[in-house]
Amino acid sequence: MREKGFTWFITSVILLFLLIGTALSGAIPQASGTGWGTKAKAQSVAPQKLLEHMSPGWNLGNTLDAVPTEGSWNNPPVREHTFDDIRAAGFKSVRIPVTWDSHIGSAPEYTIAPEWMNRVEEVTDWALERDFYVVLNIHHDSWLWINRMGNSQQETLEKLGKVWRQIADRFKHKSERLLFEIVNEPTGMSAYQLNLLNREMLKVIRSTGGENDRRLVIIGGLEDNKDELLNTFEPPEDDRIVLTFHYYSPWDYVSNWWGRTTWGTAKDIEDMERDMKPVYERFVSKGYPVIIGEYGTLGANEKHSKRLYHETLVRLSHKYQMVTMWWDNGNDQFDRMARKWRDPVVKDIVIQAGRGVSNAIIKPADLFIRKGQTITDQTADIELNGNKLTGIYRQSEPLQKGTDYTVDNSGKTVTIKASYLAKLIGGSPSFGTKAELAFAFDKGARQVMDVILYDTPELEKHEFTISKSAIKGDLEIPASLNGTQLATVKGVIDSTGRPVLEEVWSWTPYMNYDEDFYEKDGNLYLRERVLNYLKSDSTFTFEMWPKGVETVVKVKVTP
Repeated sequence: MREKGFTWFITSVILLFLLIGTALSGAIPQASGTGWGTKAKAQSVAPQKLLEHMSPGWNLGNTLDAVPTEGSWNNPPVREHTFDDIRAAGFKSVRIPVTWDSHIGSAPEYTIAPEWMNRVEEVTDWALERDFYVVLNIHHDSWLWINRMGNSQQETLEKLGKVWRQIADRFKHKSERLLFEIVNEPTGMSAYQLNLLNREMLKVIRSTGGENDRRLVIIGGLEDNKDELLNTFEPPEDDRIVLTFHYYSPWDYVSNWWGRTTWGTAKDIEDMERDMKPVYERFVSKGYPVIIGEYGTLGANEKHSKRLYHETLVRLSHKYQMVTMWWDNGNDQFDRMARKWRDPVVKDIVIQAGRGVSNAIIKPADLFIRKGQTITDQTADIELNGNKLTGIYRQSEPLQKGTDYTVDNSGKTVTIKASYLAKLIGGSPSFGTKAELAFAFDKGARQVMDVILYDTPELEKHEFTISKSAIKGDLEIPASLNGTQLATVKGVIDSTGRPVLEEVWSWTPYMNYDEDFYEKDGNLYLRERVLNYLKSDSTFTFEMWPKGVETVVKVKVTP
C-alpha cells in the first residue's frame, strides 16, 4: 500500500520478497489440489451479493494507519464530514486501515490505550452511521511486529491474539456492515505460518460473541499478493470469510518507475484480465467472496492512461464479481482539506465501473497547443465501450456539432475545429489550461479534455555544481514549465554513458518518480538519494508532456 510519498514501504516489501521469496517457495508446504483441499466450506454470503452491497469502495489511507499515530503523515486527523463527501461521491464501502503498534501496552496483557480505542471506534461509527459497509483492520503492524512470526511464532500469536480479542470485544455489538480484516499485507513468515495465524485469529474473533460469531472476516495470502492467494493460501473452515488481495500491476506503470509513463495496449489489457480470471475460477466461482482491498495509480500519472487503467481494472473486477476498494493516501485522489477530487473524472469512472457500467474513454485527455504555432483541426479518439457520444460541453454551454466539432460515421473519432480552438486560446499570454471540454455519453462518466497552451519549459539555469562532502537535501531546479507537465527523468554519467543509478539497476537510465525526482510548485527536483550516487559529472533529461518536449540539466560533481 502506499503511504508517505507512496513508495517507501512498497520498496521494502519488494526487496524483502526478492530476498526471501525463492527460499520460502521451496520450503513452505503447498496446499493440495485446488489450493484449499478438503478445507473448502460453502460460504453463506454469495460473491454477487457482497459486490452489490460494497462496490465501489474507498480507503481512508495514511490516516489512522500513520506511524506512530494519526496525523503523523500527510493527512490531519480525519473529520466526520469526510465520510459525507465519500458517500456523496457514490462509494458504498470504506476501508479504515489502523496501525495499533504505538498504542499497545507491554507484555503480557498488551493492553490497547483506551483513548486510541475510543478514537478508532469514533471514526468507525461515523462511517457506519452513513450506511457504509466498513472494513476495520490491523495495518502497518504487519511490518512493525507481526513479521516476527517467522522467528517468534508463539510470542507473535499470543500478542496478536490479545490485540484482536480487545478489538473484537469492543466492536462485537456493531452491525453486520462492519467487517474485520485480520492483517494487511502480512510478511516475514512462511505461507504455512500465515495460514496458521489466520485460523488462530479467526478463532479469537469468533470466541468474543455478540455479532462476531457471524461477522464477515477478511483474510488473504502473503503480502496480500494474488499469486500467493492462488498458490499458498488455505481458507479456514469457516462459512463467513472473505478473501482479499491487492493489485498494483504493472508496478512500473502504477508508480511511474523506470520510464513507464503509459498503459493501455491490447497486451496490457489482456495481462490484467489474465490476472483476474484465475481468482474467479479458483475462489469466486466456488462461492468465496473476494475483495481487492487496494488498487490505484499515482494522481500524477498521464490522464488518458490513468483513466483507462481504472476503467479496465474496476470493470474486469465487476465482471468477475470482485469488490474493489480504491487506495487513497490523501495525496493522489481526494483532497480532504479542500474537499475536492483531484481528478473528478477518475472518481466518476471508478463509481460507474463499480456499479457495472462501462465508461467511454477519450484520447488525448490533455490537448496541447503550442504557443505561436498555427492552430489546426485536432482529433480525439474515443473508446466507446458500448456507449454513444451525446454532446460536448464547455461548462454548461454545448459545442455546436458540425461547426465547432464533427464526428465520423463510426462515432469513434471527433474533430475539434481550428476555428473553435482559436476562440479558446485567443490572445492569451498565459500558459496552462484554457478550457475544459466535457464529452457526454448516454451511459457512464463524462470524459473531460483539457485544452492547454504550452511552450518549451525554461530553467533558471541548466548547470549545477554539487560537493560530495556537502550534500544536504534535494536539488531544486527553479523553472517555468510553461504549460508542460513532468513525465519522467533519465540520468546518464557523462564519461561512460551508463545510468547514474547503475549501482541500483543497470538496465535503464530512467529513474523513479518521487523516490528520485519530482515537481513541486512549478519547480523540478532531484532527490538527495540520487545526488549521493553521483561520482562524476552527469546529465539529467527531464521529459515532459506533451511527448517530445524535454529540458536538460547538467550536474558537475566536486569532492
